[in-house]
Amino acid sequence: MIKKITRPVVGILLGGVMLSAHADFIDDSHADLTLLNRYLDQEGRGVVGSTAKAKSVRDWGQGFQFNFKSGYTEGAVGFGLDLEAFYGIKLNSSGTPGSMFPLNDGKSANDFGVLSPTFKMRFLKDELRIGELTQSNPMLANTDGRLYHQTNTGAQLVSKDLSDFTFTGGDITQTKIRNETNDSDMTTGGGAKLSNRFLYGGADYTGIANTTVSLWYSNLEDYYQQAFLGAKHTDQLPVGSLLSDFRAYRSLGVGGNADGDSDYATAGSYGDGLSKGRINQSTFSLMESYSLAGHTVGIGAQKNTGDSDFPFLDSGLNSGDARQGPGSGADSPALTNLQLNKFQHAGEQTWMAQYKYDFGHLGVKGLGFAATYAHGNDIKVVKGGDSEWERDVAVSYEVPDGTLKGLGVTWKNAMANPEMTGQTKQDENRFYVSYVVPLW
Repeated sequence: MIKKITRPVVGILLGGVMLSAHADFIDDSHADLTLLNRYLDQEGRGVVGSTAKAKSVRDWGQGFQFNFKSGYTEGAVGFGLDLEAFYGIKLNSSGTPGSMFPLNDGKSANDFGVLSPTFKMRFLKDELRIGELTQSNPMLANTDGRLYHQTNTGAQLVSKDLSDFTFTGGDITQTKIRNETNDSDMTTGGGAKLSNRFLYGGADYTGIANTTVSLWYSNLEDYYQQAFLGAKHTDQLPVGSLLSDFRAYRSLGVGGNADGDSDYATAGSYGDGLSKGRINQSTFSLMESYSLAGHTVGIGAQKNTGDSDFPFLDSGLNSGDARQGPGSGADSPALTNLQLNKFQHAGEQTWMAQYKYDFGHLGVKGLGFAATYAHGNDIKVVKGGDSEWERDVAVSYEVPDGTLKGLGVTWKNAMANPEMTGQTKQDENRFYVSYVVPLW
């Protein structure tokens, strides 16, 4: 019934935009409404080397996210439109203004909304998207850790015309972090001035059995250029399987950062007490994960070299901005991006252990458990300790079928214990409930 009523309405609304729309534009479309209820409790236990009181945050919100994805118009070149509309309501917020809601006069706003269209064009096996982008790849990792997720604004072309290859190229002009209604220019850790150009591109090759080889490049204007080489390979063993995940990054300063402009200097440890400077670093990581009968055990290692931190795309409204609360920035695409910390410091060497279990092997489909522990040391610091550790635990359940199919519940708990002066020791609990309602 909803489909019969809504299809004509959507067709009328989009008719002015897509003048050449044919039956496939609507008939191949689908839409859903996601109800999101999320609670965040971030408890600061202390600031290393300081008597200052650690910040604590408790946020609770309800979100409504409508997603419409059209089909393509007929013809050699097809056109389409995707649309995301989000509305969030604050149910409760206490402590230091947090990172779930926008700030209004220094306090968490009572509600906020976002409307994000994406125009798309298809030719053969190529797709061009212009507008909102929510992609994740070796250069970008868009976080979904609050009520609303991070998005980017720009253009992206994906081509699969060549067998066994996927080519991707993109140009991002602005980003929107997870608790803002407006787009912002971009930066990376420690940068004072903003950039409005992030270019990225790469190739993924799957012509080798059970293997994906990736080669990517990105450039944040006036901050850094970054090259990536990665490979994922699965070995089917006589008992179980082994997944190998190798990642290598090389990052160098460009523009203002390379020229030594202090406004574009970024975080790290550069000697003589300097904590900002030019980007010049490499990051190497390897994760080996063995799976058997629902169990997955992983052991990984990552090494950062050079004097600068691992750079990644962030918003101008990052956690260093007075308008934002703690931890409101983006995620990192590196292996060690955990719930609270990223283990991206200059010189840091990190060891990781991970365990996952899929209870579907016991007959409870949709129930999963995961635990991760990471320990980093040899961090280059101006003063104070040179190590940190974090432990994450997550339990999730999604109803696999029946009347409540689409209902999901997740609990995440994390404890972070850095030893570097000025860093915050903290515990965090997250509780998510979501329900996806298909409209057609």
